[in-house]
Amino acid sequence: MLNKAWYIGNTTLRNPRRLKEGLNIYQQSDLHGNLTGKENETKLAILLHNSLTVYIKRLDDDQDADVSDMGRKWRAALMQLGFIKHRESDEPFKITANGQRLIKSNSLAQENECFLRSLLAQQVPSVIESFSSEQIFNPLRVVLQVLKKLEESGLEPVISIDEMATYVQRTGQQHIDETIKLIEDYRKNIGISENKEKYKNEIREAVSSYCVNQAASTLKDYADTNFRYLKLTGLFVENSRRLRIADHKKKLVDAILSTKFIPLSDEAYPSVFWEGSALPTDNSIIALEEIRQLQELLKSFDVDTSSDGVDVDSVIELSRLRLELEDELFRQYELMYAKRQFDEYKDIVAYMNALQNPRQKGSMIPGGEAPAYLEWIIWRAFLSINSLVNKPWEARRFRIDENFKPINTAPGGGPDIIFEFEDYVFIVEVTLTMSSRQEAAEGEPVRRHVASYVDHYERLGKIVYGIFIANQIDTNTAETFRIGSWYRNDESKMSLKIVPLTLEQFTLFYEKMFLSGKEVSPDRVYQLLIYCLAESNSEAPTWKRRIDLIAKR
Repeated sequence: MLNKAWYIGNTTLRNPRRLKEGLNIYQQSDLHGNLTGKENETKLAILLHNSLTVYIKRLDDDQDADVSDMGRKWRAALMQLGFIKHRESDEPFKITANGQRLIKSNSLAQENECFLRSLLAQQVPSVIESFSSEQIFNPLRVVLQVLKKLEESGLEPVISIDEMATYVQRTGQQHIDETIKLIEDYRKNIGISENKEKYKNEIREAVSSYCVNQAASTLKDYADTNFRYLKLTGLFVENSRRLRIADHKKKLVDAILSTKFIPLSDEAYPSVFWEGSALPTDNSIIALEEIRQLQELLKSFDVDTSSDGVDVDSVIELSRLRLELEDELFRQYELMYAKRQFDEYKDIVAYMNALQNPRQKGSMIPGGEAPAYLEWIIWRAFLSINSLVNKPWEARRFRIDENFKPINTAPGGGPDIIFEFEDYVFIVEVTLTMSSRQEAAEGEPVRRHVASYVDHYERLGKIVYGIFIANQIDTNTAETFRIGSWYRNDESKMSLKIVPLTLEQFTLFYEKMFLSGKEVSPDRVYQLLIYCLAESNSEAPTWKRRIDLIAKR
């Protein structure tokens, strides 16, 4: 076994799905190809922070804080994945062909393919990434080979987070059989252990003693990172902290493993890595097999998957169709996820409670992710009502990953979430901004976003209501929404119906709705808004107090 654990990507980037966003921002800046030096590293970090790609608390506390380390971490992550060229290349830090492919991707399936090309081309050690191993290996292939070998050995073909930490990430190309035997013994011992967690910790501690400068906690951090980056390829599914090959990707994995890994020379490797690996689906025969498998899966959802008119000899056409089918499959899974939310209201309440104090130590909200998680949990809350007319992906403007977790916040230029029901529409805006900054940041955009939907839905016979949710409602914000005026381009006036609610108020209302024993219905939310709007003739401070009484009664 290797005397050090390997890891993919960067351990400090909590959400690697945002690499695409950061890469796009980097390309549009004057830093592109010019990332040398502390000053430019700081500029990159500030760009990422200001664009909400990453949250850097130090900058909120002190706008002159040294954040060059964050710029270096992002630069390193982009280099390690082959999305920008490395320092010693002919064009240092220039975005590569695969990086450009990632920027241009416009669906989760396309993004997955970019990461797959990256990780399948990667070899460790290399001129780009050093590592203490004499033999060159590909981490992704190692994981795939371990999973296949487990299956061939009659063992469950999954890798738990503990197995990744203890064995798999210490596996090189030459250690596969040894790792399978270790995992088999490990599972047997856990099965008979009276204290399973204690046993897992003791084994990880023992293994860390053989690793150079890597503590047991470090091994666990690496395992978590490896899980995150491996899932970016779209090849894997994670359930209960266990990784397995996705059913509809098994043929593709077999095709990948049917070709032997042959390390490239130091001279040849960078250009291949920057271009991204060729994939079996670049071959029309294998692409057709993948398409037929996806079509069979989608038939179980009663989805029409006709491919009439597709040129089966065109790899480009087949690639387009294959990715479209993958996107459709993900939408079907999202519909299933939406239907499950009714039964997950307790989890939704737990997240909403956690978001009322997102910086609390031990919070279930990942550091720096609170704005994205706030949009996501409100989306889930309305999905749980199970009465939407629009589709779940039409309701949200933020992106989600393969586990339906948020990748980022909704982009500017529109509302966060749009919920269309049979008789009315709720335009929902959420924020963590507080104090007088709240009115300046949210007052005009929220009214504009709500107004942009009023005329369209009135023609359909539906009234539009705005819901503004924040941890605290500034009185000036409440006053702006209480007045609720907006002028069209022709200077005609519309009166907007917007209700400001604290997250605590909405959480209590939502939980009571589920615990009341009465039907869970959007009409309950509608009645809440009507009662609150009926009190809007009061002054803002009084209106806020009455909203609080109505929401909590």
